[in-house]
Amino acid sequence: MSGQSYFAADVPEVVLKSLFRKYDTDDSKSLGKREMLRLLKEDLGFEDDRAQACILMVDKDGCGEISFDEFILWIRTEKGFENIDDNSRFYIVQKAIELFKQYDKDGNDTIDREEFKKLMMSLNVSDDEKVDNALLALDKGGDGKISFTEFLAWLNWLPAQ
Repeated sequence: MSGQSYFAADVPEVVLKSLFRKYDTDDSKSLGKREMLRLLKEDLGFEDDRAQACILMVDKDGCGEISFDEFILWIRTEKGFENIDDNSRFYIVQKAIELFKQYDKDGNDTIDREEFKKLMMSLNVSDDEKVDNALLALDKGGDGKISFTEFLAWLNWLPAQ
């Protein structure tokens, strides 16, 4: 499956809105995990493991909901599919997800300060001020939590998207 063959920069926005609305079953103007999973599997032909990884990468702020802006940015960017379609990149993403989930103890797809402190302690950093400064540097959204995309950027295992 190659995502780039499905969508390109010239697909009319009305088509993408229609696809988005088709899966926004609760009319919340965002896609929850289950809704996004159905879209990825049913309309785009993703396998479950790739769909799950994709959801983490599309949800830039880690709120558990995919806004239309996040969705269209992902669809319109070739890089949006690259880490899923390319097997070696996808392997790296899977390893990053495994590491992320080790510290996301509550399973809410973000790493909060306490979870981050445990991560930093595993790196032999226990000073609260250093932990707070590192959290500030990683938390691009400014919500006090690290989303998977922020975590992946911090790992620097793949070129930035």
